[in-house]
Amino acid sequence: MSHAVSTRTIILAMVVLVLAVAAAWAQGTEGGTLPTATGPLTPIALQWSTDVGQALASAQVAGRPVYIYIWAKYNPDCIKMADETLTYDHVVAQLASFQLVALDAHNRTNFAFFEKYKIPYFRVGGPAGAEVSREAGVVWEGGGRYPTSLFLDPQGREVYRMFGCVVGKGFAVRLAQVTEALEAWDSLKADPNSPAAELRVGHVYMQLQVISEARKHLQQALELDPQNQSGVVPDARLDLLIMAIPDDPVKSIPALQQWRQANADHPRRLEAAYYEAAANVAVAEALMAAAPEGTQGLTREATARLDAAVRVLQLFKESKPGSPEHESQWYMQAMALLTGIEAARKPAPPPGR
Repeated sequence: MSHAVSTRTIILAMVVLVLAVAAAWAQGTEGGTLPTATGPLTPIALQWSTDVGQALASAQVAGRPVYIYIWAKYNPDCIKMADETLTYDHVVAQLASFQLVALDAHNRTNFAFFEKYKIPYFRVGGPAGAEVSREAGVVWEGGGRYPTSLFLDPQGREVYRMFGCVVGKGFAVRLAQVTEALEAWDSLKADPNSPAAELRVGHVYMQLQVISEARKHLQQALELDPQNQSGVVPDARLDLLIMAIPDDPVKSIPALQQWRQANADHPRRLEAAYYEAAANVAVAEALMAAAPEGTQGLTREATARLDAAVRVLQLFKESKPGSPEHESQWYMQAMALLTGIEAARKPAPPPGR
């Protein structure tokens, strides 16, 4: 493998890391334990339902949000999710405030719900209730992705969905973000013309990486307060700039520089600096991807972009313990980005190695 290819791989891995806006279920009975793909779990404190209609009605009366776990029999990710993630103590503690539903992805009685919420699934044979042999084949309904996690507000409105198994700590973080999203929606419902509420909804959807929803609410916050009377404009603009990096990192760099100059004392100034460096790394990766096949090492243009990223990151590297830069949540990420840049700059290994 050429050094250019390995360099691209290193830079691309960094870009994927830094641009992840941060920091991603057998039937039972009402009140039973969560079913796994092969049998019941050891009883835990949480109570799960398999009757989604009844659960949604109960949630609306009680004013509780709903977590719906959709699983497929013998799917290893579903087994891992049920046996490990959904029994993780921090996850259990947060799920206690939700109405919990576990749905078998292959149970015909659930198909109408899947279709209502546009959840991809597999269906064997003909319509629900029909007797169909295995020889009838499989009808694809968009293709299932399991496990699927669906979060609804008490009125049954979708707040967030995600696919695949997530480890306990990661899922606990997602649950905290979903809870924040639910609270943000409550604030927006209480005051539909609030720029601050729109900003809050937009920001949490950025963290959840639901980019289209985040942009919609952030733009609405700006439209509601063009004169920045409520103080939302810098935050909304920064969130929009961060989300724009993957689409156009070249244009993002001067925009982030201007934001930093205009908001030198803003609490998020270090975050803006970090993402300015990340945008330079993204441009370097794009330049290497466009380099002629067989290019050895970094191109001059890519090197210049990495140099620019390093200059921005110096404010973290040169910071002293106790300083805002050193104590910032962006410090460790900045150091990791610098380490990645240094790895990308290493000279090509000798032939044969």
